[in-house]
This record gives sequence, structure tokens and C-alpha cells, in this order.
Amino acid sequence: MLSEDEGPEAVQRATDAGLKLLAARARTRQELLEALAKKGFVPTVREQALARLEGWGYLDDARFGHERASALLRGGKGPSAVLQRLEAHGLSEDEARSALESASGAVEFDALAAARGVLEKRGLSARPLDGKSWARAARLLSGRGFSEDVIHQLLGEASLDPSGPDE
Repeated sequence: MLSEDEGPEAVQRATDAGLKLLAARARTRQELLEALAKKGFVPTVREQALARLEGWGYLDDARFGHERASALLRGGKGPSAVLQRLEAHGLSEDEARSALESASGAVEFDALAAARGVLEKRGLSARPLDGKSWARAARLLSGRGFSEDVIHQLLGEASLDPSGPDE
């Protein structure tokens, strides 16, 4: 006989809790597993509740990854930042890469144009950059997840002359 923590009522409570969490925002399977564990549901109940949610189409890691990656790319994040955030949500490296790839195609992501947009928003693209401004722009782009190649294509090499431009 099943205990009170493992019976159909527990599965229903876990399913209801999962639905409530998904109503607040989209989540990955891993995030829901962790949230239901914090609520005290045993592993078998958590798995049964998630199987229900997946069967009903409310829980889909591939869809979550694609939608989240698309939003991050449109929001000015570079590919490595997108991968990092998807993995932080509980997607595997392969799932995150697949989501990034599909989202990049769907939003027609151009890393150089996106990086240029980030610089324009910060007022770092309209003027020649001295060493300090170049470093600031490079840190900004790197922090947003753009590759060194994109940074160097957009900014060029940093000047090694400490005096700055010719006077």
C-alpha cells in the first residue's frame, strides 16, 4: 500500500504545484524537479507529476530553450552568455547548443550587428576609442557573451601607445 506521500493525491498536489509554477513563468524540467523537491514531494511523485505536465504539453525543454535563447539574443546577449544562461536553467550542454542554433536561425542573429548595437546603446561607437574606452567597450562585449573574434572585428586591436592619438 502506498503512503500518503506517494499516492494519487500526492501526484495531484505535485501536478497542481507544477502548474502554478509554470503559470508564473516558463521553466525547465530540472527547475520544476528542484522546486517540487523543495516542496517536499518524493522522487516518484515528482516524476509522475512531470510526466503528466509533459504529456499535456506544458513542459517542453526544447521549446523553453528556443524561446529563452531567442529572447536573450534579441536582448543583446552574445552566444556564450546565452549558452551559460540556458545551462543555468538546467538544460544540458547539447540541449543549450541546439536551442541556441535554432534560435539564431529564427531571429537571424548577426553577432557583429548585435555587438555594434550594444556599443551604440552605450555611446561607444560614434567616436574613435582611446585605450581606456577600448578596454571598456571590450569588457562590455565580453560580459555580454560576444567572442574575441567579434570584439576584434568590431573594435580592432587596442592601441599600445599610452599617449593616445597623435596630438
